[in-house]
Amino acid sequence: MEENNPKIFISYSHDSKEHQDRVLKLSNRLRSEGIDCALDQYEDSPPEGWPKWMDRNVKSSEFILVVCTETYYKRVDGTDEEGNGIKWESTLIYQQLYNAGANNTKYIPIIFTDGKFEYIPEPLQGSTFYNVDNPDEYEKLYWRLRGRKTEKPELGKLRELPEKERKTLFISELIKQSDWEKANWKGGVGYLWTENNEGPPILILFFETMKQGQKLFSSLIDKIGQEDETERLRVSIVEGEVPHQKSGYFVVIGEYIDATEKILLAKKDSEGVEFIAVNQRFHRIYVNGQSPSLAKFKEEYGKFTCYYLAPGIQNNDGKSQRPFEVDCNLMILKEKIEFRNYDDIPNFGDADSILKTEKVQHHKF
Repeated sequence: MEENNPKIFISYSHDSKEHQDRVLKLSNRLRSEGIDCALDQYEDSPPEGWPKWMDRNVKSSEFILVVCTETYYKRVDGTDEEGNGIKWESTLIYQQLYNAGANNTKYIPIIFTDGKFEYIPEPLQGSTFYNVDNPDEYEKLYWRLRGRKTEKPELGKLRELPEKERKTLFISELIKQSDWEKANWKGGVGYLWTENNEGPPILILFFETMKQGQKLFSSLIDKIGQEDETERLRVSIVEGEVPHQKSGYFVVIGEYIDATEKILLAKKDSEGVEFIAVNQRFHRIYVNGQSPSLAKFKEEYGKFTCYYLAPGIQNNDGKSQRPFEVDCNLMILKEKIEFRNYDDIPNFGDADSILKTEKVQHHKF
């Protein structure tokens, strides 16, 4: 099918010799690509005179390219007294827009790279404008002048509402908050070891009563056994100075998520579980300087590379011969323990990051 060459007229101001040259270059390019451009630089002196020549081209052209610069804008709004040609052309353009009821299908504002939106005359600011120095925008302008639009595909069928994807949260109860609240772990910790290397050292958690500690440890043993072979239970000892806290160290009892995840994946009902939430408990042990008992526990742990975790109580009545009691029947054998320094813990994304929060730093243990 044979196509007609679109006829356009370029309206611009003679800002400078350089500006006139780039307008001419644009016109020449469009003409070389089949767009019939009318430009004053192609005329020496039209027989009918410039006003009628402008009027004829504005009326006969399919599109008017308005090259928007600061000078063009000022001559249109009257703040620049020079440039009678622009005043005449702009009057013709404004009148045609008025006659069309402000429905603009003919006048296309364009800029070069140094142009600004604010230089586009107000009646044309609602129209699509093009930076002709930008290759993509020049292409869009060219095909608009050719009357070609992106082909609109036929309307298809509406999509079915997809089945809502389940995002299941698994909350582990290895460290069950309610059980620990009832057990009342407020006595801190103690350490026990043999003098003749007969066995691993013992880390004791002191509870308010032995019965409370026994009940909690029985629950832990039901879940991980008396030998924590999967290393699911996490124990962390964090030394170092803490803002707003007296000298001492933290003991953290928590859970290794990767170990819990392996157990969960082995279950038939694990499909669809995307998130795992775990709890932890921690206590601050106040001590002046370095703790000799903790240092000895580290030494004994280094020998055996394992230790026991056990429930116990402190004897503070002044009558008992031993300072504390331990239930050795409910001990849990573990290999893994983390010895850390407070300054090395990141503020976020770490199992012990909670210790870096202001709430913990100001808490009275």
